[in-house]
Amino acid sequence: MFLTDPALRRIAADTNDVLPEHLWRHDTATLDPIGDLARILHKTARAFTDSTAALDHALARVGKLSEAARQGLSARADLHMAGYHQAVTDALAARERHIAVGALLLTAYRAWRNHRPVGGGDERHLLLRPGDPSHGVATLRLKDQRTWLVVPDAEAASAFDIPYPGRVAGEVTDTGHGWTPTAYTDPQHRRTQPGMTYPLPVCDDLASACRSLLRWWHLRHSAAWRSRTPAQLTPAELAHLAS
Repeated sequence: MFLTDPALRRIAADTNDVLPEHLWRHDTATLDPIGDLARILHKTARAFTDSTAALDHALARVGKLSEAARQGLSARADLHMAGYHQAVTDALAARERHIAVGALLLTAYRAWRNHRPVGGGDERHLLLRPGDPSHGVATLRLKDQRTWLVVPDAEAASAFDIPYPGRVAGEVTDTGHGWTPTAYTDPQHRRTQPGMTYPLPVCDDLASACRSLLRWWHLRHSAAWRSRTPAQLTPAELAHLAS
């Protein structure tokens, strides 16, 4: 699953760059301006990870005290909240620090990124919902000049409630007038078992075409499917697939 690292997740949320690892670490040993930027970014990413853990701990403390207060109120119709004020103060301080470190992280990343290409080649990674890592990541693998195979990660499979994490969900093709998704679980099905491939409506952009594949598989494995092909879906269902 992608974006389990807090720094990479924050970078993806703000820039839509999905990195499989801290790519800047490969530049940290170089003695030039790019190396300087990479070292600053690496240090800031570590600070952001520490800040994330501290904020999580502070919020968990507030939650624990709040739950204890709720239980006390339920049991005795009384409210005893020893330590709650300090816990809230600590959480607010941790949040302010996290905001500041997050801003530094993005500034350092953009400075390094200005000198380093990300993506390209025969494989790329895409947020299924731009700006929102909680919907997961699709890995795109080049099939031919205009067509990419789409493989959802575990977070995407969970978000769209499909049983195919880490497996091919189909392909998307750039037609010049939009992106055409075709759902299947094995690329050979296009040639050997056309009944197991499902052409879907054209989408406006690449991310919506990838989402369309996952929404189709969600429908395909639900009680609402009723053995229908995409051509037999209602206009509302087709619009939802392409949204």
